[in-house]
Amino acid sequence: MRGVSGAPGGSQLPTYRYSFDWDAFYERYPLPDVFAKTVFLWSPERIRALQNERFLEVMQVGWKNPFYQALWRRAGVEPGDIRSLDDIARLPTYNSDDLKTDQHEHPPFGLLPGYASLQSHLQHAPVKLQTSGGTTGKPRNTLHGTAEWEWNSLGAARAMYLQGVRPGDIMQIPATCSLANLGWAIYKGCHDYLGVMPITTGSGLVTASRRQIEIAFDAGVNCWMSFPEYLLRLAQASREEFGRDIRELGTKMITSFLGPDTEGTLRAQIESLWGCPVYDNYGTNEVGEGAFECAQRDGLHFMEDAMYFEILDTETGQPVAPGQVGNLVVTVFHRTLMPTIRFNLRDLGRLVSSQQCACGSYFRRMDHFLGRSDNMVRLRGVNVYPMACLPAVRSDPRTTGEWLCEAHTVVEDGRSRDELIVYVETRANAGSLDGLQAHLENRLKADLGVSVEVRLTGQGQLDTVANLGEGKARRLVEKRPAYLKV
Repeated sequence: MRGVSGAPGGSQLPTYRYSFDWDAFYERYPLPDVFAKTVFLWSPERIRALQNERFLEVMQVGWKNPFYQALWRRAGVEPGDIRSLDDIARLPTYNSDDLKTDQHEHPPFGLLPGYASLQSHLQHAPVKLQTSGGTTGKPRNTLHGTAEWEWNSLGAARAMYLQGVRPGDIMQIPATCSLANLGWAIYKGCHDYLGVMPITTGSGLVTASRRQIEIAFDAGVNCWMSFPEYLLRLAQASREEFGRDIRELGTKMITSFLGPDTEGTLRAQIESLWGCPVYDNYGTNEVGEGAFECAQRDGLHFMEDAMYFEILDTETGQPVAPGQVGNLVVTVFHRTLMPTIRFNLRDLGRLVSSQQCACGSYFRRMDHFLGRSDNMVRLRGVNVYPMACLPAVRSDPRTTGEWLCEAHTVVEDGRSRDELIVYVETRANAGSLDGLQAHLENRLKADLGVSVEVRLTGQGQLDTVANLGEGKARRLVEKRPAYLKV
């Protein structure tokens, strides 16, 4: 006997295991090894046809959702206006400010979830609350039903599989299973989908760095997921606090989030210290694993069967030419709870290839994540993005590679202008710093297109102000009055 939920014994509880058609889900979004041999290798025409089909499906969900009904009708869009993916530009975009307004006006979760009462929804379907990281303000609430929650881990598992993770591996995860998605996605991706043993040590605040290293050596860890800053810290802790070179672990791969490492200096530094390849990824709270490097490491493949990415000009909202930088705008196919249709992530990216990769895939490839457009500072008519400082800061071995931008406003003769100070950490054993400030200011001027002031600080002096936790770094501190920001 089975209950309404499909659970055995006549249970009426909304049991997770029986709340979902798992076979249909995996048919729609294949498991990692099947994905690698099928959808990932499809032709561009077949991929486009699949995206068109799934876009029209999610549009049906959108037209039943009060958030989109209001958004689209304000823009003069009616249901018959959108006939295919070719019409997507007729839909307005929205961003995190719109989500915050929605949740403020219709607390606590806004109209976007698509139901009137969370309590009544919970009576027949499991829901999990996650939030954004809060890098640019108060974290945003995002609800996940079964499909949305499973995609987080399935998408991560696909990426790790294509990066070489295999059953029998042991992965250490210095990211806490908290309101942020990342720790959960990697843990479940390993445990539920890959036959990989996850070791969920959490961040350095949860498990001290020396203990992280001790656990890794004891357990035979051969794969890692962490942010670059903490990977560098672990290599240092292994040498200075544990007395062993981190390369003795024999790590086979690291999956990480390299940010705007366009010259490969950060990747090269980590690979030199750890003695293994490092793979880049891109993802957000709303989409999960959005893009990932394959074994070729020649751009990050968009997860084309699960979402559709556009790259739009930060000011006009129009598509940019291939190779040009713009805002990443995403439509997610697997989301029905809090559906995501033309969401402007305000993350900067650029398309590097629509051609077949050496791995065999036609999935389009983007460059590394290049920063956030809402972290922009306008200096003398030039848009400056703090994350773009990475190549310059890491161009001299006397720096630790850490930096922090401070935006402030100068008012003279009743007129205001924004200025930027870039604080750069120097190594304790750097020796003479002669010429370093001038070198960095010249390099930053060349990279950013405008002059900024560089101030050198000692090693560790940016820790408290620049550390967001989990190995994630803050790159901009605002000292500008809100009413003067451009």
